[in-house]
This record gives sequence, structure tokens and C-alpha cells, in this order.
Amino acid sequence: MLYLASTSPRRSQLLGSAGVDYRPVEPGPEVAGDGPPVDLAQQRAASKARGARVDGPDGWVLGVDTVVEHAGDELGKPRDRDQARRHLRRLAGADHVVHTALCLIGHPGGVEHHEVVHARVRCRELADEEIERYLATDAWRGKAGAYGIQDEACDFMEIVEGDLDTVIGLPLATLARLRAGVDGALP
Repeated sequence: MLYLASTSPRRSQLLGSAGVDYRPVEPGPEVAGDGPPVDLAQQRAASKARGARVDGPDGWVLGVDTVVEHAGDELGKPRDRDQARRHLRRLAGADHVVHTALCLIGHPGGVEHHEVVHARVRCRELADEEIERYLATDAWRGKAGAYGIQDEACDFMEIVEGDLDTVIGLPLATLARLRAGVDGALP
């Protein structure tokens, strides 16, 4: 059994479309973390998996976190429309990196396996009117970097290196490889 320690509908959709048998569970806390953006993604994925509320048979708990990094800074989920606007203005006309960290833990009390996958995304130049139109869709809410590449942001974001599912928030090939590597290794 795979327990997904996430409330993200996008992650559930990715697993479902891939035919993965899983059960969503409440994740552990999203810790503030410390260090560079890639480390923050790893710390948060581990915290979500370790603190997940699992009530079920033996299996694997999956914690995932996605961080958008621009010029060494994390551009997290915006608190409000003004912060979303600032994020998009920073990203406009530039490349940034998306780090998606996975932490797979055997349940109950098993070994942890970690991996981080990266993608480079390019945002074309954006006029203020375009930013305002996008903000009006509310698609930026709850998304690192203030955009979802699977929604209207696909008009101005382009993946230069890496995979779409990494940017959306769950690299399925990496998950499959991790699961294959731990098959039969439950505690």
C-alpha cells in the first residue's frame, strides 16, 4: 500500500492517472526548514512523511514537497495576490529551477529513502496586464512560485529541462524507481 501524505489535488490526480493504487493520508507539518531551497524541499518532504497520520496495513508513506527557486531564493506559495504579483514579476523574462523532493518511508517505522528531482523552467517576458489577467483566475493560489504550469500559466511558462510532472509536483518515473528499489523491503 502507498500512503500519499499530501493534500494536493494535483498529486492525487497524477497518481490516479498513472494507475497507482494509493490512499491519501493527512501529512505531517510543513516545517519552515533552513538552508537553500533544495534543502527546504527535502526537509519538508521528510516532515510530511514522518508526521503522516497512517491507519492501515504495512506499506510506504510518501511525502512530497515542491520548491521554486529563483536567483537562490525560494518563491513559496504566495500569502496573497500582492505577493503572487511580486513572484510573477521576478520570474518574468528569466529561468528558474523547480525542486521536487520525495521521501518514502516504510510503515510502520521503516527505512527512509530520499530523492530530489529538478526541472528548469523559463518564463517569457510578461506585461503587467498579462500578470493581472492571470492573477484574476486565482490559479496562483496554493502554488509555489504563484503559478501552475498545468493551467493558464502554460501560456507563458516553458520547461527547458526536466519533466512536466516534476513541475506539477510529483515525478512519477522517480517514484516508480524508488518503489521498485524498495520492493519487498518493508519493515
